[in-house]
Order: sequence, then structure tokens, then C-alpha cells
Amino acid sequence: MDGEPTTERRWKTFADVVAFTLGVNVWISIVILPAIFVDALHGKGKIFAAALPLVTLLAGLARRSETILLGLFPATLLIPIGLAPQIASSHVYGPVRFGLVAIGVVAYLFSVSFFTTFHEPPQPRSVRGLSSAQAGPAERWRRRERVYWMLVAMSLVIPTALIAWVNFDPAIEDFLGEMYPGRVALMTTALTAGAIVLWLGIFHYAFLGVLRPHRTGDRDLIVTLAQARADAKTGKPRVRFYLSVTIALAAMATLILIRHIKG
Repeated sequence: MDGEPTTERRWKTFADVVAFTLGVNVWISIVILPAIFVDALHGKGKIFAAALPLVTLLAGLARRSETILLGLFPATLLIPIGLAPQIASSHVYGPVRFGLVAIGVVAYLFSVSFFTTFHEPPQPRSVRGLSSAQAGPAERWRRRERVYWMLVAMSLVIPTALIAWVNFDPAIEDFLGEMYPGRVALMTTALTAGAIVLWLGIFHYAFLGVLRPHRTGDRDLIVTLAQARADAKTGKPRVRFYLSVTIALAAMATLILIRHIKG
């Protein structure tokens, strides 16, 4: 009994250390080093904006919140870039450094997603082999696994290629230089943010849309929850409510009648 809390505590500590290390790496790679390179850390506002992602990361680790670590922390990384768009300009990154930063971001997202949801199951009291386990997974599950791995690969390739195309395509750079002279870095940053928003929309509606029917879960529980949601939407009481009210009114009428007879 004493070993389980210790194991759980060690696991959480390990997960926090990994998330902190990779998160700090992302923060330094995307914000600090480019800001130092372009000499953008001037003024209290920009310094505060540059430090805000680190504060957000620490808050997410303290609360162990997926929303903060996977949503708010990446969003705060864009704040200093919005204040100093030259941080994200193509001459600061270059294709090689962009690839390294992309690998760091992917490693952070995957590690946080894995470590915040995975928990070591308790040691079973006994283990009994199943005859069906000897045959291996069914073909339909193997097909599903291949689809899942394909979606994972596309989740990495599509946003990386989209952002790289926006930042390093000479045609786009020439077009922005012609249309927005002197504001190429700002417009490139805006296009990058637009590419990220576009990818999030595609991921939500296309990728999660494919996976949503596969989340079958407990069918009886799902049916019960669906019925409860349907009843809540209609706003009408169920039969049990009317039956309870009828019984209560009948009991009150009986008490009044008994008192009247005794009186």
C-alpha cells in the first residue's frame, strides 16, 4: 500500500521534470534566443511579454493542467512575437533552425499529452490468460492502428509544411515585400498565425471528426448519458417526477382527511 503513492509521486515528478525541460527549451528557442538576436528585449512591456510564457508554464505544472500546458502556454509564446514580429522573421530562423525548433515543439506537445493522461495501473492481484489473446488483435484493429499512425504522421507533417511554406517560400516573401514594404516581418508573422489557426480548424473538424466515432466507450453508459442530455434539453420533467408529485399530494390529502375525521 505504501509503494503505490510513492510510485505515483515519482511518476508525477518525472512527468513534471520532462514537461518543464521541454517547455523551457521551446520558450528559449522561440522567444529568448530570437529576441536576443534581433535585440528586441527593450522596455518593461517586452521583457514582461517574454517572461510571460515561462510563468504560464510554471503555473500549468503547478496545477498539472492540460489546458494551460497545451493551450495557454503555446498561446503566450505568440505574445512577444506579436509585439516584436522580427523575432519570427525568416532570416532569424532559417530552414535548419526551423526544423530543430519544430522538433522541440512536437516533443513538448507529445510529452505533455502523454504524461498528463497516462497513469501506471496498480499491480493486479492475479493474472489469468485469455484464449482470445493468443490469436493477437483482429484485423480491423490492425487497420485502425494503421489509420491512427497515419493521422499522427499527418498531424506533424501538415502544420510543419504549412508554416515552413509561409515563412520560406521566396514567392511569398517577394509578394509581401511588394505589397507591404517595410512590414514583411509583421505580415509574415500574421500569415504564420493564420496558418496555425487554419491548421487547428482542420485538425478539429477533419482529424478529430474521424476519431470521434471510434470513441465508443461503455455503450450502456453512453445511452444513459445521451438520454439524460436529451431530457435536459427538452426541459420537461420525466415520469418519475410526476409520479413523485402525485404520491406526495396523495399523502398530504390523506393527512388532511385523517385530521378532519378525528376533528
